[in-house]
Amino acid sequence: MIRPLGVLAAAVLVLATGCSDPTNSGSKPAQGGALSVYLYQKPKRFSPLDPLTGPDQQVMQLVYDNLLTVNDRYEYEPRLAERWDVTPRKIVFHLRKGLKWSDGTPFSSKDVLFTYKLLADAKLGSAMAGKLAGAAFEAPDADTFVVKLAKPNVGFLSLLAGPFGFVLPEHVLGSVPAAQLTGHAFFNKPTAGMGPYTFVQYKTDQYVELAANPNYRKPVSIPKIFLKPVSSDVATAQLGTGEMDLVQISPTDLQAVGALKGVTVAGRPSPGFLRMAVDQTDKRFADPRVRQAMLHAIDRKALVDKLLAGKGRVQNSSFVAAWALPETLAGYAYDPAKAKTLLAEAGWDASKPVTLSWIPGQRDRDAAATVVQSSLAAAGVKVELKQVQAAQLLQSYEDRSFDLALFGGGTYAVDPSSSVPILGCGAFYPTGGNISAFCDPSLDKLTAAADGISDQDERAGLYREAAEKDNARVPYLWLYNPDTLWASSARLRGFKPSGDFVSGFWNADEWTLAG
Repeated sequence: MIRPLGVLAAAVLVLATGCSDPTNSGSKPAQGGALSVYLYQKPKRFSPLDPLTGPDQQVMQLVYDNLLTVNDRYEYEPRLAERWDVTPRKIVFHLRKGLKWSDGTPFSSKDVLFTYKLLADAKLGSAMAGKLAGAAFEAPDADTFVVKLAKPNVGFLSLLAGPFGFVLPEHVLGSVPAAQLTGHAFFNKPTAGMGPYTFVQYKTDQYVELAANPNYRKPVSIPKIFLKPVSSDVATAQLGTGEMDLVQISPTDLQAVGALKGVTVAGRPSPGFLRMAVDQTDKRFADPRVRQAMLHAIDRKALVDKLLAGKGRVQNSSFVAAWALPETLAGYAYDPAKAKTLLAEAGWDASKPVTLSWIPGQRDRDAAATVVQSSLAAAGVKVELKQVQAAQLLQSYEDRSFDLALFGGGTYAVDPSSSVPILGCGAFYPTGGNISAFCDPSLDKLTAAADGISDQDERAGLYREAAEKDNARVPYLWLYNPDTLWASSARLRGFKPSGDFVSGFWNADEWTLAG
């Protein structure tokens, strides 16, 4: 039996309101108009093969589609596949019949097979290559797609479910030589997709314009969506003026936004977390005591209380699924004296500065970077702050030119297997999500054993052991698991808030505009 996700399965909490419930779609939808939506960072390109960035994923989940995703309750949600059969070594996806690409071309399992072969190709720099390593793919008929695994993994489905693995059009890209594919112009302006919207244009740094897909599997009510990459404070201000309809807001703005007329705020605990990757190819960070010291140096409870207005929790593991976490994890409480002792024991050289890189624009992350800088300085770690754009940050992961990198997100609540790609020895970036280049073969052995067992209790026991190892080795500097807060205007109906800000548009095909 699958256990509930505990706090992560809690019902949507309507935190503040100046109007009716935004999920109420009883009124007649508007016949015209456009929706304005906040993008928390500037998008780069729209390729499922690229290393993932949140704003790119947000746009892609509207233009493309995948086999399945995760809904607002952290359950699997059918998309291109209407159902699936899972065994430890095989998943059979039964695709929806009669679907068409946005350009009118019939969709079939050939498109899925074409896409998954690309996603599994590490030579293309695919972000999913590490997840799909060793898997084999088949399309026995037009409506069936099969994934065969090299080793048993009952949690493998969680690696495919989310705002990634988007299916690409074989009829558009199938004749493109592999060497030219990753840089192809299609990914700057996609001309065919399976999502509820079609790509119109990206006015760089201003907005992404999308139009309703006339060939989507069901009618799409809102004719236009404009996604606008602005800072969180600008987005909040525009929500008040009516220039923005959907915004992920900072907890510090909760009271002010809740007072706005015609605006509803709803929140959910995130299935991911804010953390700092630590470049463990650098000998300075190789000793776990250095990373433990950094956690002790930061008052993470104060970050939650002050930056999140209490809307979150301190994170002490790379695993999020509640049933996989033991109650005995070290809490790494704020203790500057212990931090100094651990650094001294590890032989830390305080004369060499450390760079902390992050993408600016989100209020809590901007503030967290400054707090981390002062906290680590007090423990004897000099930190230099470095604001970067998404492309710079991703490049620094690849060429190992970062020291600390602050970022967040992830869809890790549905199954602990979804955390394995950020920890595994064989999942180093860019072919996997292990940005820190952390490696503990004994942890890999535990997660592999857990995923080879169907019995839930046995899996839970092994994953709890893995979480203990993860907690002791500190592969990332975990900061907090935030509540994701969404503010929507009275015009928008049918929005179902997700705790994963990247997956916030998961049910956009159900949205309507009130008349």
